[in-house]
Amino acid sequence: MLLWSFAVSLTLAQGAPAPAPTPEDLIKKLDAAPDLKGRDKPFEISASLTRLYFSQGRTKDAQVYAQEALAAAEPALQFYLEQKKKLGATPPAALADAKCDPEKGQEATLANVFAVARKHADGKRTAAAVTCARKALTGVPDVLLMDGNARFLSRDFAGARAAYDRVATTFGDVPEALYARGSLTLDENPDDVKALESAKRDFEGFLAAAPNARQGRNARALLDRTRAGIGAGGLSKLTPVPAPAPPPPAGMPALDPATIAAFQNAPKTAEGDARFAKLIEDSEESLAKGRYQEALDGFKQVMPYQPDNPRLRAGMAWTLVKLGKPMAENVWRVASGTPEALDALGDRLKAKGDGDGAKALWSRLAETVPGYAPKLEGKR
Repeated sequence: MLLWSFAVSLTLAQGAPAPAPTPEDLIKKLDAAPDLKGRDKPFEISASLTRLYFSQGRTKDAQVYAQEALAAAEPALQFYLEQKKKLGATPPAALADAKCDPEKGQEATLANVFAVARKHADGKRTAAAVTCARKALTGVPDVLLMDGNARFLSRDFAGARAAYDRVATTFGDVPEALYARGSLTLDENPDDVKALESAKRDFEGFLAAAPNARQGRNARALLDRTRAGIGAGGLSKLTPVPAPAPPPPAGMPALDPATIAAFQNAPKTAEGDARFAKLIEDSEESLAKGRYQEALDGFKQVMPYQPDNPRLRAGMAWTLVKLGKPMAENVWRVASGTPEALDALGDRLKAKGDGDGAKALWSRLAETVPGYAPKLEGKR
């Protein structure tokens, strides 16, 4: 069940009309739902809630839903580990051979695919059981990483490490856990040489497994600094690197106090909205033509006034990615909370002649939000 349809069901239960909600309406609807936290929900709903609240900077709420999602996934996680142990050194079955699809008419949810894995186990088909259990758990590493990231942001380093460790030890195909754990180690133990050696191994493992990953540039820079720190006896012995300003909760670029005061006091008018819409349109035109800094300058004029505009976030995120800015990953994460807006930006880029850019955007979106990938078939 999609998250928006879950919100619609809540609306229907309250006797109200049920139009498809915007992301802002969705948050309001979910916040107003009585006893939503703790209510029995399938893994997919809790995982979507985790992603939604985390993308909006609501890390405490994200952690609550992450724990609900992981509790729902725990039987499948334990089953996966047991079957892997039973399989030993024998490789799992190829996905095409394992026949993991649930019965006709059933969605490929964690629960339904897990049921297929258990049938394989009952039939002593351990290699197929492992493969299908891993397929059932497809969304679990992402939830664990979000939980770890939320804990990291709240300075719960032990909790963050436990989440990253679990991804790394349970799944051998999620190198992002190594990158996250290595970064955490640098924050937690910057002058412990043994810890730095561990971080070095994590960064090296990440780059070996995912050399072309989006975090590759940062991972290489962190690896170089880690190696230098090991040689110097600690990171504090190195020439200091200016710390970046902390990002605001929603993940958008930081503003100075004067700008914040200006946009908070600015009256909203139809003329102003029309001007902002034109600025966004012109910035998208610049983006399509490869004039990235010009596009960024235009988007930044609108951002203080419409920070929650999904179209603006999409344009800002893709522009920062194209410019290779340090904050690109953070802003992209926020924008991907509304994948439809990024998808639509791809359509507009293609219409404006930037077909290659549109395909690159759709490919990145499919990787970032796997659940949305089917809607991008034929576009990438």
